Amino acid sequence: MTLRPRQPKTANLAAFAAATFASTQVLHSPSSEPFAFSDADRYAVWHNAMCDEIAALRSNRTWSLVPFHSSMNVVGNRWVYRIKRRVDGSIERYKARLVARGFTQ
Repeated sequence: MTLRPRQPKTANLAAFAAATFASTQVLHSPSSEPFAFSDADRYAVWHNAMCDEIAALRSNRTWSLVPFHSSMNVVGNRWVYRIKRRVDGSIERYKARLVARGFTQ
C-alpha cells in the first residue's frame, strides 16, 4: 500500500463564484428539488438562489477568507436546495443554502 500526501485545499470563493455562475443557463424552472450541485447547475432559478445566498453571507460578514496553511483543518461545505411553496401549492421561491459539513472538523 502506498500513501500519498494530502493535496492542500484552497478556499477561493471569488474564483468559485465566477466559474460557477458564468455558465449558460438554458432550462426553465424545475419541478423538483435537486440533490446535487450538478443537477441545480442547469437551472437559472437555482443560480439566482445561490447568488442571493452568497450575497447574504457577505453582507452578514459570516466568514472571511484566510490564506491556507498546511496545519489548518479545512471544513467542507454543501449546497442544500428547497422549493418554498404557498398554501395552495404554487411556488413562492427557490431557496439555496450553503451549509458547512461540520463532521469533517
